[in-house]
Amino acid sequence: MKTDGSGGKLLLVDDDMLLRGMAAQTLRHAGFAIEEAESGEDALALFGRTPFDLVLLDVMMPGLDGYQVCERMRAHPGAALLPILMLTGLNDTESIELAYRSGATDFIAKPINWTLLVHRVRYALRASAAAENLARGRDSLERAQRLAGMGSWEWVSASGRMTCSAEYLRFCGLAFAVFDNTTPDAVLAGVHPDDHEKVRAARVAALAQGQGYQLTFDARRFDGERRTVFELTNVVKDAQGRIARVDGIMQDITQRLATERRIHELAFHDALTGLPNRRLFDQIVQAALERARRLGSMCAVLHVDLDRFKGVNDAYGNDAGDALLRLVAERLEACTRSSDFACVNRLPLESEMVARVGGNAFTILLCDVAGADAAGVAAQRLLDAIARPMTLGARELVLTASAGISMFPRDAGDLAGLTRFAEQALYAAKDAGRARHRFFDEAMNKVASSRLELESDLRRAIDTGELRLYLQPKVDAASGTVTAAEALVRWQHPQRGMVAPGEFIPLAEKTGLIVPLGDWVLETACGYLRDWGAAGLASVPLSINLSAPSFLKADLVAQLDDALRRHGLAACQLTIEVTESMLMGDLKLTIARLGELRERGFGLSMDDFGTGYSSLSYLKQFPIDELKIDRSFVRDVTNGRRDAALVASIIGLGRQFGLRVVAEGVETPEQARLLLALGCPDQQGYLFARPMPVAQFEALLAAGGKVAGIDDRQSAPIDVPGVLPAAPPLALAGVLSLADRETALAG
Repeated sequence: MKTDGSGGKLLLVDDDMLLRGMAAQTLRHAGFAIEEAESGEDALALFGRTPFDLVLLDVMMPGLDGYQVCERMRAHPGAALLPILMLTGLNDTESIELAYRSGATDFIAKPINWTLLVHRVRYALRASAAAENLARGRDSLERAQRLAGMGSWEWVSASGRMTCSAEYLRFCGLAFAVFDNTTPDAVLAGVHPDDHEKVRAARVAALAQGQGYQLTFDARRFDGERRTVFELTNVVKDAQGRIARVDGIMQDITQRLATERRIHELAFHDALTGLPNRRLFDQIVQAALERARRLGSMCAVLHVDLDRFKGVNDAYGNDAGDALLRLVAERLEACTRSSDFACVNRLPLESEMVARVGGNAFTILLCDVAGADAAGVAAQRLLDAIARPMTLGARELVLTASAGISMFPRDAGDLAGLTRFAEQALYAAKDAGRARHRFFDEAMNKVASSRLELESDLRRAIDTGELRLYLQPKVDAASGTVTAAEALVRWQHPQRGMVAPGEFIPLAEKTGLIVPLGDWVLETACGYLRDWGAAGLASVPLSINLSAPSFLKADLVAQLDDALRRHGLAACQLTIEVTESMLMGDLKLTIARLGELRERGFGLSMDDFGTGYSSLSYLKQFPIDELKIDRSFVRDVTNGRRDAALVASIIGLGRQFGLRVVAEGVETPEQARLLLALGCPDQQGYLFARPMPVAQFEALLAAGGKVAGIDDRQSAPIDVPGVLPAAPPLALAGVLSLADRETALAG
């Protein structure tokens, strides 16, 4: 449509053909497109089919007169702002008022001034365009206000009346009829009764004293829902400085506040359990310690960790593990008493005194405790709550937890110290057997400091050449021939001297250094095997021990292949030793990994056999070559029929599976003789040789690769530095006879 006055499509309605023709010719000459109708009925028919920019409508017509036609056109959808000009020869006031009541925009008196007609039409089109633009702007504003949940109002000082936007009226459930003529009390009805007086006083002060304001309050929406709104006002003054009106805008901020609360929840709370996280807990502790410092009271920090929780995830999956963590959190909340915990004004929930600070770790703050005994009672109550059976689907599980406790101000005066000492006490509780609590003391601190220093030194030792490779032979016990050797790592500390493996190997496992330590052993062992071949020494297979993290590395096979390639070795020169308990972790992955190694030709040995809980049931699934009887069985093999029978069963089992069986920890001739009698010639232990430096092992190989065996114990052993002197001669030499074996088994 053309509504800017430069042209457009017009409908001309008049029963006077001559007048209609003259008007049409004049308007066409001015650039307008004209449709003509000689009756009201024809006009309505055209109007229903074609959109027009303006209608010129005669008043006096047979049939439907102009008033009736105007009313019907105005009722047509989209015609509210259409300019309709009435052509009338009537000049009485009543006729004019009737024209306006019928919906006419303006009227043109007859006889028509043809020159002015064009100007009147163009003016009406421009006015219509302005009205449409204003309506579109108002619609856009109302849509924007609705999207933003925002409304506006204006309170005029002179009249005391208020004008409200459509969105404000909709939000408050007020009738649109009061859009531009309502009272302050009517508008106040949209405010929730709890905030009536606060809002009324602010609005009155704004109009009376010129004090604009920003206010947040609750409103009652049209559907009765309670919402939170923000209102901002501006005071407008006239030229004389008098208060003319107050303009106000209101916005529904309920969703924004909910989002802010959710963001705060995510930032300060654990998503899985809903408990406070470490960040919020730290704030709680800071406030609680400051309060305790002022009052001279005692506090305690408990660090609680679930025992062996990884096994739950491995056995039942992470979803089940998450469900159990939620149950644990609920129990910790349920069994805590408000008297136990600090209260921070902005933290209204007692459960916020228990925090989840790690995967399966929780920290609890106890305030105003009477002493260490009271803290211990509270800690035990928590552990007992966790230890109650839990139902997970159709299963009933029992979890245990350990706890470490540090006391304020006895152990530390700040959060960092209390947290560190509670964690150290937790480690002591786990070392003591788990499912218990322990307090921090200074001795613990010294042990932890020493452990930390040792860890730092161990990291350095891997890169600075402080590690040593020692080798312990595996021998044929009858002849003393060295058949293989086990590579064992030792640490020559520059200040401490030789550090015992039992001191640094567990530390390496806890700190993750066990993987680079194992890599060093592999690389060093391959280097020695290469050197022996180049020197013409009789090479024997070397066994290297792999930790669980090393064995499960995705690139283990590639790493081994690369080491063999670089050093020019065959896979059969290396035997991979893994412990029985390590193999029981992920059976599917374990079997697949062992199969890969077996296919490449590596020897595979199961160390510490007999100490696991599933040895016999899973042994047939593992593609291994060698069983090593754990030293705990070898130590007692000569103590009686039962112990010997147990070892005999292991040896017989190995034979049934076609495996080589090695007894480790052989220390006495009696043990060696009985093991031979039971069919286990492959032995390893102090009786034959202690772990020795590589140079001494090379000398042993160069001298023929033999130590004193059971058959020649009465002769002098080969003099190799580092090898134990021969044991005292045995009363009998050689392998026991059948009668001797039966006597030995009889105990």
